[in-house]
Amino acid sequence: MADRIVRRVRVRTVKSSLVLGAVFLCSPLVAASLSMPPSPRKVPSFFYGERLVYDISWGGIKVGQGVLQAETGEPLNGRNVFRISSTATSNNFLTYIFPVKDRIESIVDANGLYPYKITVDQKHGFRQRYKEIQFDQDGHTALLLSKGRESRFDIPPQVQDILSSFYYLRTFPQMESGASVFIDVHESKKNWKLEIKILGRETLKTVMGTIPTVKVKAIVLFEGVLWDKGDLYIWLTDDARRIPVMMNGKVMIGSVTATLTRVEPQQLIPAP
Repeated sequence: MADRIVRRVRVRTVKSSLVLGAVFLCSPLVAASLSMPPSPRKVPSFFYGERLVYDISWGGIKVGQGVLQAETGEPLNGRNVFRISSTATSNNFLTYIFPVKDRIESIVDANGLYPYKITVDQKHGFRQRYKEIQFDQDGHTALLLSKGRESRFDIPPQVQDILSSFYYLRTFPQMESGASVFIDVHESKKNWKLEIKILGRETLKTVMGTIPTVKVKAIVLFEGVLWDKGDLYIWLTDDARRIPVMMNGKVMIGSVTATLTRVEPQQLIPAP
């Protein structure tokens, strides 16, 4: 019985650690709460070619590695896009008990920063899961393809997915302490408004040195493919790049932490 509990906890740990590409969103911040109005937003230069590598740990034990990557993509229906991906793999310690290999990829409009398609490919032990969501941002519908079935849902204008929303967060220059903002997200066959609270500034020791960061909390009201219900915390560099240097969320027992270990490239690069 104890072994079964440990296995479940460790599997949840790796899944939760995929908060690397999860939904941390925000709109232009002001002192009061507000909803995100649809507005085009050009992709920042640092998105192109950026690669962020994280160590994932549970209870102080390293259980895997996560990677966030952004790169250009082939134009889609005459529109410029970029491709972002989040991957997480278990290390030898966890793989011996329960191998995990997850990949999430989102194709995002290069001007509006809203998604056209997201694919989720998960392998947990002997269990495999694959799904694809196609977003018709003009017709305001989402088509879910899973297990050979199709389901269609109505969506709000310029809705985000669980991965694109994370990059959308990083485009906002203002993050005022005490602000609380909401954004539309489609996940788990429903439309949600995810609340993000700006908690304040903290100085952290990171792979880039001791630097000022902005700490935010995402209040997750639903169970996504990357996390469980509950609060997620993320620390972003307090500069133009808004690099996530650390993330933390609770699991069934204890908590999981993703810590940045490498940034590529080190300097900003121009957009193509």
